[in-house]
Amino acid sequence: MLTPRMTSTTSASIRRLLPETASRIAAGEVVERPLSALKEILENALDADARRIDVRVEGGLEQRFEVADDGCGIAADELELALERHATSKIASLEDLDRLGSLGFRGEALPSIAAVSRLRITSRRADAELAAFVLVDGGRVTERGPASRAVGTTVEVRELFHNTPARRKFLHSPAGELRAALRLIEALALAYPAVSFRLEVDGKTRFDWPAARGEGLTAAQERAASLWGVRHAEQRLAVSATRDGFGLEALLGLPEHARATREGQLVFVNRRWIQSPLVGHALRQAYGDLLPSGRFPVAALWISVPPDRLDVNVHPTKREVRFADDDRLFALVAGACARHLAHLHPPFTVVYGLSPEPRWAGRVAEEPKEQTSLGLEATPATAAPKALPAGPAGAAEPSVEPELWQLHRTYILAAVRGALVIVDQHAAHERILYEETRARLESRPGESQQLLFPALVDLERDRFELLLELGPWLQQLGWDLSLLGPPTVVIQGVPAGLARERPGEILRDILDDVASEGGGRGANAEIPERLARSYACHAAIKAGMPLTLEEMRTLVDRLFATSKPHGDPHGRPTYVRLELDDLHRRFGRG
Repeated sequence: MLTPRMTSTTSASIRRLLPETASRIAAGEVVERPLSALKEILENALDADARRIDVRVEGGLEQRFEVADDGCGIAADELELALERHATSKIASLEDLDRLGSLGFRGEALPSIAAVSRLRITSRRADAELAAFVLVDGGRVTERGPASRAVGTTVEVRELFHNTPARRKFLHSPAGELRAALRLIEALALAYPAVSFRLEVDGKTRFDWPAARGEGLTAAQERAASLWGVRHAEQRLAVSATRDGFGLEALLGLPEHARATREGQLVFVNRRWIQSPLVGHALRQAYGDLLPSGRFPVAALWISVPPDRLDVNVHPTKREVRFADDDRLFALVAGACARHLAHLHPPFTVVYGLSPEPRWAGRVAEEPKEQTSLGLEATPATAAPKALPAGPAGAAEPSVEPELWQLHRTYILAAVRGALVIVDQHAAHERILYEETRARLESRPGESQQLLFPALVDLERDRFELLLELGPWLQQLGWDLSLLGPPTVVIQGVPAGLARERPGEILRDILDDVASEGGGRGANAEIPERLARSYACHAAIKAGMPLTLEEMRTLVDRLFATSKPHGDPHGRPTYVRLELDDLHRRFGRG
């Protein structure tokens, strides 16, 4: 079906947009989602030198949220001016960008939020007897007057995007947006440890973090203990260094805290929370062989840069910056972190020429049936012949007992009549676990194997919230979890067949995966699929793991008993088949 032709505008005359239309369009760049509005208002509070910030959410961020601070406040005669585009107290000229010390500077946040919401600002300065308020609906001031309030500012946002229904269709779920808000506030709390933060959701206090009493890295460590728990914070390596005008303070996680994504990395430049591939690469280089491929360090880094060597005006959301001296900053981060990590040793690696016992050997499920050390159900001796993939029509049938080898501890080679089948052991196991997991989530609960020693896992606030949301599904899979309260979770049991030596790592990776996929209004319906894909990926045997002959046979049998043995849940092939005739031709025998 062809798309209907849109009305041509090539012959239309050029005209100015109405101010209201222009404001709504411009607001789309600044206020992408409810989280964007919260971020801008929180940054305004910090720029106002607030020492306490209270956030209240009712019915989700898009319905109503309020940020109250004890900062310097806004003069009554400037409240409406603050709602005009490009009106700001933070810079006066272009040259001020070279000595910028604030988070905001464009004068776009409040007018952009006001254009797509019902906004109320109440504020009072120290030299004023009364506070003043202004009420705005869709960018138009509807009411103004005196109010009662202590020194500081309260910004209340209601019905965000009420006048842009198209934007509302693409919003994240309220739960997902709240988790993102938790991560945002946690990051700002780390950047400003001298500021108290409190969050209330639907009348219940989620956290109340007091201001740190120390200074510098000591204050950061104190705040980290409030956020992550004392046990986890004390395991971080403290780094402090300066070079060529740059300053660095960092709290580095141990290698065993590494994650499958960079979600565990928080980078602050002049107290601005940013995303920086440069810093991420420097950090990864510092860890070197301490981490296997595909794992990323957990760390919080505070970097100070002279304002004139930093460009913060390169991205609409100000999440990216540009450094004038990339090489020097890279050298500082990589060098200082590497020196503090030097006393750690990379994990012991077995020489490939040996044949050690697999590290998951001897693992059994509580269910009284024969299992291999992979936790896969072994095929009885009386089972049907192996169902390796058939060749093209007319090709010889595979042998009943194919010969198996493991190549580079990554691939399983099966010699069958007329061909060689090469199986990717990780992708194959991932396909098996995916289908088993979907079955558990849709019908029968999975068996749980209890850990001899329960594992403690400290989670960030947003991940802790996600864990609560995923609780019923995780229990259905066989996870036995108990909560000590934010941020600590106790793992008492894991799904039958899961590697017992790293349950915390797998649980955290699953949470990272599900969180990274975001989700709209129907996100809950997608959770079983996301959970199954993630669990299968992280619980599957990895490339580099040695397999016994029986384990290889079981893996191959179970792969070709699945509904879609040709690919893993991500669409990657699980095996390739090389026909003997093709090999003959390659060697000049054809």
